[in-house]
Amino acid sequence: MDRLRFLWTFLRPLRWRLLGAVILTLVAVIVGNMPPLALKFFVDNTLTPVSKNVENIFSQSKIVLGVLFICFTPLFASAFGNLNRYIISALAQRLVVDIRSSFYSHVLRLDLDYHNKVGPGILMNRLMGDVNIVQNLITGEALSIFASLAGLIFAIACSYVIDWHIATLMVLSLVCCSFSYYHYMGRIRIANIELRDQMDDMSGKLQEKIAGVRLVKNYGRANAETANFLESNLRVQEHGLKSQILSVSLGTYVRIFSGVGSALCASLAIYYVLRGRMSFGDMQALNLFFWFALNPAINLTVVANSVIQAFTSTDRIIDVMGRPINILDRKDAKSLSSSEGHLTLENVDFSYNPKQKLFENFDLEIPAGKMTALVGHTGCGKTTITALLMRLYDIQGGNIRLDGNDVRDLKQSSLRRHIVAVPQESVIFDGTVRENIAYGKAEATMEEVIDAAKAAQIHDAIIKLSDGYNTDIGSTGSQLSVGQKQRIAIARAIILKPSVIIMDEATSSLDSESELAVQKALSTILKNRTSVVVAHRLSTITSADQIVALDKGKIIEVGTHAELMKIEGGYYRTLYDELSGKNNPVKEEATV
Repeated sequence: MDRLRFLWTFLRPLRWRLLGAVILTLVAVIVGNMPPLALKFFVDNTLTPVSKNVENIFSQSKIVLGVLFICFTPLFASAFGNLNRYIISALAQRLVVDIRSSFYSHVLRLDLDYHNKVGPGILMNRLMGDVNIVQNLITGEALSIFASLAGLIFAIACSYVIDWHIATLMVLSLVCCSFSYYHYMGRIRIANIELRDQMDDMSGKLQEKIAGVRLVKNYGRANAETANFLESNLRVQEHGLKSQILSVSLGTYVRIFSGVGSALCASLAIYYVLRGRMSFGDMQALNLFFWFALNPAINLTVVANSVIQAFTSTDRIIDVMGRPINILDRKDAKSLSSSEGHLTLENVDFSYNPKQKLFENFDLEIPAGKMTALVGHTGCGKTTITALLMRLYDIQGGNIRLDGNDVRDLKQSSLRRHIVAVPQESVIFDGTVRENIAYGKAEATMEEVIDAAKAAQIHDAIIKLSDGYNTDIGSTGSQLSVGQKQRIAIARAIILKPSVIIMDEATSSLDSESELAVQKALSTILKNRTSVVVAHRLSTITSADQIVALDKGKIIEVGTHAELMKIEGGYYRTLYDELSGKNNPVKEEATV
């Protein structure tokens, strides 16, 4: 995706404001470049050095007009410039809002495979840091560059009108400056890419350590992590210094070429004046126009580093926003008003790695209104099945159906209203208890929130908080225990009244007492409702209507707990005995 095309996507709705800013910039540049012409007129028409008569040397009215014109021109230019900056600033703020909103929306719709590879710190740095740099480009550098280019063209055009020889010499000086610019820009760009990559790395590590500050303290790693952060900071400083040195070097060469060019132009102008080929006013105007042309050229080199940083940041934003969204609703996708919760997987092929399939011709039926438990060692595909049921990934072959409807034919929003998951790790968002429980159903009434909390056995704990359901528990939920956070997550799922509930080791973080309370609640909640359970403790799924024993993406056994335990040497029985410690003195952590 081209940078300009990307930016134009967001600038197009603001094109009339942009056009107004361009016009104001041109007016400000033209007015700001009038003093050399005014000086030429003033000198050539009011000064007559050959006359000894004072009355002929100065024309009072022309002097007054000339002085007023020269004095008030900068004021008018400044007024137009300030109005233009206001318009550009407002436009840039709107642009940033649009880019951030679009970026955030796109990130949320990218598949989990991308999020598993790219850390949140990198995405945050691009969403906030890189977008801010692009904003600076629009508000500062873009305005400065456009004004400089317009001023440069105007000054050269006026110089050619006065004398083409000196104007050509001026252009040659600018060409030398341009060669320097071309030589350094690529190196500055590479240095800025390396700088932003180092900042990504530092942001990612910083977020990890702050999020895990308890672990850092527990292991006494504060000093070590401070030293690591300092090392990352120094690497950022090193790449930043490299970028600045290149930018300063570019500016130095430009100033050398501009100084030599100025001296040559001034010498030739003086020669022409002495030879009578040019008036004194022409010489004064050309001298001013030379600097009116070169100052923008120098300004372009000064902002070169900032421009390259902005281009680098734009590329990094495009890198994310240019990634395709793989999980999309079909054009004719439909919504389900109700669902029985009957799920089937038919000849399913799926793999995270194209070279190694996890599921091949995989078949499984999950009866409506029944509890199905998935059992197996780590990596056998239990959690993957739950993700596929919710269409968090698209399968490479076969079909997954809900009540006979291919899940790809359903709108994702509808599918995930009927199938809700309670993950192993509870997530608490910044906000009140009520907002967290009603996250999936913002229109939920207080009565619905309380009913869900009671069902999850968390109501009594909530009302003991300082403001009850209106207590702000923060993004980490520090006022809640691990078990209480998990029960809020369960209440969040219950309030939607889904036809299918997926419990992905949802009670693994609970103590025995809390787990018993939740299991008691779930026995009522899950009654006559389809549930898919990936449990931490085997004892929690002994009452399941169907237990599916998996190994390396294949179904080994299917049946109830009693049926599977009768199979002598069976996979499930062996696993059950291992995890209960009967066949292995060293109890493995349950992977059911």
